[in-house]
Amino acid sequence: MMASFVTIPSLLVLFRIDRELHEYQLALDALLKDQVALEAKIETIAADIAQQEAASLKLQAAIGAQDLDLKTRQAHIEKMRETLNSTKTNKEYSAILVQISADKAEVSKLEAAMLENMEKLEKDQAAIVVTRQQLTLQQGLLATAQGESEARAAELRGHIERLNALRSGDAAKVPTEALKQYDRLRLKYPGDAMAPVEFDDDDLENISCGGCFMALNMEDVNQLRGRDEIRRCNACNRILYLPETLAQEKIRTVEHRA
Repeated sequence: MMASFVTIPSLLVLFRIDRELHEYQLALDALLKDQVALEAKIETIAADIAQQEAASLKLQAAIGAQDLDLKTRQAHIEKMRETLNSTKTNKEYSAILVQISADKAEVSKLEAAMLENMEKLEKDQAAIVVTRQQLTLQQGLLATAQGESEARAAELRGHIERLNALRSGDAAKVPTEALKQYDRLRLKYPGDAMAPVEFDDDDLENISCGGCFMALNMEDVNQLRGRDEIRRCNACNRILYLPETLAQEKIRTVEHRA
């Protein structure tokens, strides 16, 4: 490769930085995503508890109303029993007995319904206890995750900040038009805007793009070896480079930053 070539070598420097940036950003996003998922789960459990408690209060109110109705009916039955002694005719006596019998049937139904509600309330309150335990567990997991991830997130952000600073300086060394093309592709292929031309010098009939694996030809290789300009894959549009160029640029970068 001619020493005057700067376009692809300078882009490869950015490409390597952007690949690192992408990896660190993915790791940071995954870290934050896990935390957000835990927070969402906690919100869901808390909402469930609120619904369970509201249903429990409604059931308690229903039981209270049933209890009041039951006591009222029982008092009415006792009152009618007291009036039995003061009846003057058999017909009046029989009518009161029929009413007492009907009220007793209603009391039985009311007692059964009230018992059913009380059993349901007991189960609901037990379920609330279990759900609260789940909430406490998830809150503990979140606290642990936040504690563990805080240091890791700070570390990842530090790497990202360092690489962004490094990138700013290296981007200034790339020819303007080449940088524009590369940055557009960087948005389309985060961390993967460039692709190697894959081939073997002993088998020049099988040349392909390392990004999409579509076939290339010898003209692509010759252009990259003979011209200081961008060559792009006709299929995926990535900027092509020769593996030998990447190897040489790695050595230069290490020597320059050592």
